[in-house]
Amino acid sequence: MGLASRIIGLAIAAAGFFILWVGIGTNDSLSIVWSFVGMFVMAMGFAMLTSRSKQREKKPPPPTVTEIRCNSCDFKEIRDFQKGEYILKPVEVTCPKCQSAMTIEGIYIVREEPDEKYNI
Repeated sequence: MGLASRIIGLAIAAAGFFILWVGIGTNDSLSIVWSFVGMFVMAMGFAMLTSRSKQREKKPPPPTVTEIRCNSCDFKEIRDFQKGEYILKPVEVTCPKCQSAMTIEGIYIVREEPDEKYNI
């Protein structure tokens, strides 16, 4: 369908150009009307010519992680983000080192590093 719509768009744009050319070439009172009609038809043809028939694939959102820290010792754990989490929220999990309560210290989006071979 993509090639067919481009061919149709090209044909409509060519027809619009012909109408515009005829409208400019005449000296009657309707020449300006034909010129505007030709430009409109050309615009519609170019819109069909450049439109994409397939929907672009949406990228999945980047992964989000949660940083959990112990309130007593220096233990830190990073896990996948779960809906409803926020910074400074106490979590039900206890510290595996000292059995103290733990709190969410940060929520981060993990970004992919761009390839270095493309950096100039």
